[in-house]
Amino acid sequence: MGLPTLSKLIGKKTSVELNKKAATVRDLVSLLVKSHGKKMNQILLDSEGELDLTIQVMINDEGFLARNEYAQRELREGDRVRFMLLVGGG
Repeated sequence: MGLPTLSKLIGKKTSVELNKKAATVRDLVSLLVKSHGKKMNQILLDSEGELDLTIQVMINDEGFLARNEYAQRELREGDRVRFMLLVGGG
């Protein structure tokens, strides 16, 4: 399915309000899956329930976030979170 399907499901730009004071990237992914159901689950998560390895997360213009930081990186009001498809080639 992938990220083009994600864009169709929630739009290229969308605003999400997290109801948790110290919400993390992992919380955002959980909210998206909960809000958009099975299709979102298939797009974002692997069989272990973790963000699929083909997807990278960028917050604002800070560069890609390391996978081990998804549960620790707190989001602040106004943060721009981008999900990007990791593409290899040669």
